[in-house]
Amino acid sequence: MLRWFCLMLAALALHAESVDALIDKALERHDSLKAIQQRLEALDAMADKSRLFADPELSLSVNDIQLDDPFDRSLEPMQFSAVSVKQKFPWFGKRDAATGEVEARKAVLFASLEAAQAELAMRIRQSVYTLLEYRRRLALLDDYLKLARQQVELNAAYASTQAGRHMGMMSAELVRAKIDIRREKLAAALKAEKARLTYLVQSPVGTAEADETVAPPPPEEQFLQQLDSNRGYRVMIAGEKVAEADVKVRELSGNADPFLSVGYYHREAYPDYVSFTVGAALPIYGAQSDDAEAARKAQLAAASAADDYRAKTVREIKTAYASLVASYRTYRILTDESVPLAAHMVELSDAKIRGGSDLFAYFDLLERKLGLDEQRIGAKADYLRSRATLKALTGGIR
Repeated sequence: MLRWFCLMLAALALHAESVDALIDKALERHDSLKAIQQRLEALDAMADKSRLFADPELSLSVNDIQLDDPFDRSLEPMQFSAVSVKQKFPWFGKRDAATGEVEARKAVLFASLEAAQAELAMRIRQSVYTLLEYRRRLALLDDYLKLARQQVELNAAYASTQAGRHMGMMSAELVRAKIDIRREKLAAALKAEKARLTYLVQSPVGTAEADETVAPPPPEEQFLQQLDSNRGYRVMIAGEKVAEADVKVRELSGNADPFLSVGYYHREAYPDYVSFTVGAALPIYGAQSDDAEAARKAQLAAASAADDYRAKTVREIKTAYASLVASYRTYRILTDESVPLAAHMVELSDAKIRGGSDLFAYFDLLERKLGLDEQRIGAKADYLRSRATLKALTGGIR
């Protein structure tokens, strides 16, 4: 029973998860995304606040206290006790402008959330492709080590009698040592990459699987046409709208907010009365117009920053596309030409060894084929990582 339970746990640990499943898990759990979501919720409260009037002012007054007799409040009509309330009313359009600015800031945060999601999805994809690359390279090195051992065992009997075979076996030992060193480095890199993927997903990761189809790249224009879907560019556009909303708020701030004050006055020996006061601040020093001008300059700066980001994104798409094409062509050359040719040469060399030829030449060819096989695995991984980059640059998440 215990044996079956352990096997079941092992099967669960090795359960393969798709890239999309890992991305969904990360989008739900990642703390960096939660922080943006919490800031969005905070802006919801700010939106409610922007519709409110300023708090009313309540004041209590005791007027004309006679020092000769401070407790006698019936000496003259000017002696009174009063309670008054003052309320400021925002000028027409100010509340709408303030709400518009908050909504624009929410749009920036929401676009930032989407941009962070796209960046996180890209990093998860690239990490998965890198893990698959490392695992395939490790498996490849293991296969070559096994092949090297087989050749050493087959030719061990001749090593003491044939100098050429002795040199060949020494060459085999060198190849094995080199492969062992590369395996150790790859194993360490694999462990570090798995830790990185665990952080990105914020959950333990077993075995990841992904679409690894290496298809001919579509035209570059197809990616450039999706430029406006770039989530970072949308953040910049949203920031431009914030600057525009801020200009409107600053311009309206030059219109003074009127206020109304109502007071009730109580007198001991004379009739009570009520007073009304209407007033407004006088924006005579021009501070509001200076603020509006500064906001307009900030709007121009935001527009220029958005244009610059767009140009930079075009460059990044072109760079990623060039990498995609180069890695695809390299992969095809290695798959269709170089690796099959090297494999054929190794087969011919293996046949010669069995006829008594030099083992040294065989291991030289074997090492060259190993290098080509590793290049092929690396070219495929580069293709997949470039594809993930282009997906993120054109706004894709899943």
